[in-house]
Amino acid sequence: MFSLWALGLFLLTTAMGQQQPDLQRGIAHFCGNSTLTVYVSMDFFSHLDATAFRLGSCPPSAHSLGELSFQYGLQDCRAGRLVTDKEVVYWNYLKYVSSPAPGKQESQFNTRLECRYPVEEAPVPLTTFPLTGFLVGDGRLVFTMKIMTDDWSAERPDTLFFLGASINLEASVMATYHQGLHLYVDECVATPTNSLAESPVNYTIINNYGCLVDGKTGNSKFLPRIKESHLRFVVQAFKFSNLEGTDIYIHCKVTVRDPTWNAHQLHKACSFDQQTERWQLLDAPLQSFQCDCCNTICQMRHKRELKAGVVSLIKVGPVKVH
Repeated sequence: MFSLWALGLFLLTTAMGQQQPDLQRGIAHFCGNSTLTVYVSMDFFSHLDATAFRLGSCPPSAHSLGELSFQYGLQDCRAGRLVTDKEVVYWNYLKYVSSPAPGKQESQFNTRLECRYPVEEAPVPLTTFPLTGFLVGDGRLVFTMKIMTDDWSAERPDTLFFLGASINLEASVMATYHQGLHLYVDECVATPTNSLAESPVNYTIINNYGCLVDGKTGNSKFLPRIKESHLRFVVQAFKFSNLEGTDIYIHCKVTVRDPTWNAHQLHKACSFDQQTERWQLLDAPLQSFQCDCCNTICQMRHKRELKAGVVSLIKVGPVKVH
């Protein structure tokens, strides 16, 4: 079957778009902006126990028929990191850690997976992202993210939702002196724990610099702006499998940029239209070609044109889903 396993093989690229070597049949990995995603074909490893696979110290993020997947931050799960004058390397090990029954010999392996980035393109992992960056002008930036009421008129007084209901999220920035700042949400992941770094599992809502990937399977989408400094989006309430009754926290990495800068693929808000099966750019639908990279890896071709702006990590939760 095609599924995510075949997709993982198709997307076996680094952030530079270079193909990774196929280290072992049945395993593929994908290096994202701040995450490592690993796919394991259980059709190939049908003789092994799926629950015994580990990425470093972390268990699988998901287990569907014929496939395991892991999705964690580049520095999660006891990953390694090496910085040289030319590149930044993150690595971890996909392991099989089952204890065989007495008198039975079982396959064991330990496969190293690497993500290599040139120094000037190295991502800063979402789990450790501080407030950083620079904008011309004096003053202070205050970032917030709120769960809003159904009519978006105020912050929602409670965070209890039924499964499948719409969770209205609003990210915003307030500047003391700066006017007309544009806010973008680069990445969002949901976890059952308050700490992203300590979470045993996570679910990606937005990645690839503003691609709302949750909209491929649910009714999640960006909504028209009320201000350039605000960004609203809707996410369908869900539960983590095998974690009944746990809270949900949503962690987002946001970017603020000056509106005078040239637009590019790293500053965007893209929703997936399930009817047309195409990505649509929120702020300029006629330029939706800027969202085409949501199916691959979004990056700048000419780094000299890139101005990073100010980046911060914001979080909302706990959300309870029944």
